[in-house]
Amino acid sequence: MKEINRLWRDRSRENHNELRKYLRYMLNDHLLFVVIFGIGGGAFYYQKWVHSLDGNFPVALMMALILGLTAAISPIQTLLKEADQVFLIQLETKMNAYFHKGIWSSFLSQSYVLLILAAVLMPIYAQVKGNGFSFFFLLLLVLLLMKIWNLYIRWYVLKFQEMEYSRLDFWVRLALNSVLLYLVVDGAPIYFIGFIGVIYLLLLAYFSKTAGKKLVKWDKLIRMEEQRMMAFYRTANLFTDVPKLKGEVKRRKWLDWLFQFSAYGRENSYWHLFFRTFIRNSEYFGLFIRLLVIGALLIFFSTNLYLIIGLALLFVYLTGIQLIPLLGSQDHKLWIHIYPLKKEWKTKAFLKLMQYILSAEMILFFAAEAVKGEWANSAILAAAGLLFVILLVRAYIPSRLKKMNH
Repeated sequence: MKEINRLWRDRSRENHNELRKYLRYMLNDHLLFVVIFGIGGGAFYYQKWVHSLDGNFPVALMMALILGLTAAISPIQTLLKEADQVFLIQLETKMNAYFHKGIWSSFLSQSYVLLILAAVLMPIYAQVKGNGFSFFFLLLLVLLLMKIWNLYIRWYVLKFQEMEYSRLDFWVRLALNSVLLYLVVDGAPIYFIGFIGVIYLLLLAYFSKTAGKKLVKWDKLIRMEEQRMMAFYRTANLFTDVPKLKGEVKRRKWLDWLFQFSAYGRENSYWHLFFRTFIRNSEYFGLFIRLLVIGALLIFFSTNLYLIIGLALLFVYLTGIQLIPLLGSQDHKLWIHIYPLKKEWKTKAFLKLMQYILSAEMILFFAAEAVKGEWANSAILAAAGLLFVILLVRAYIPSRLKKMNH
């Protein structure tokens, strides 16, 4: 038992150090400034929207769906590695304490998300229901108990080999979570809430008894743990180079026509390399598309000119900063260092590509505003955006690159 507890402590310390190594790049001063700016602006308009609500707003349904979904999404952190299915499988009967620590570790980390969401939604509840914030503590207690239940049901279901259990598991938990939360928020009679609570206990008892006879599916748990870490690495890769990230590369034939406009020659070698890497690497191209779509939708549904400009500049900034790792994405390739290419060509090609990418993003933001018929606002947005792109590419990003090289 002592060895199992020490194994969890060692794995937890190793995982903590791995996360901290990349979080110091992710939580830099520039990102914190953008986050504070975004939270401040969002809180201002959120407060105005909340004050406009009346008693007919379906607050119970909204809170039930949002919080129920968050509680149902319950990945379990096991910290398992590929070699464990060889070296630890013989100790499976002694690993219960280890897996329980993983469940409770997951509970602590995921409870923060529930706490924040509940705090964000409480002003809507107070505005519509006219009740004070004392209800918040009852709601939080329900959410924490619900999260524990979801995690344990999820753990038991992971022991089943049958795919129908996995397919139904999430939807059943989501439905029960949403119904229970709807009854609690809507102030339903206690016997209705108690009836759903009995169903929770019966399901927990059933899966606990049934899964107790089954073996741990080591390959499934290891694969899920790898996917969890890859999700974190993909996020960290937006801010710095992550050697452990396994990127997906595929040809996008529908974009091949873009390469026809590229000039050939030794000086353009890096340009071709970076351009093809951006188009074909799912991390960089996917990042650009996600930020582009989210930014365009927010701009399209916004009416305040200052908010529109702020959103456009914010998303251009996020795109530019998070594409910086593209510069060193091919440094591990041997032929890059063999070919007689000047170092200044590399930076020049990268900044040129950044100017094209960010300008294209800004033009599409302009189109999202222009399609509403707001031509004056669109012109102001385009002028401010393109000026911002020039400053970002010619001043800010080069200064960031110099700091990274030092």
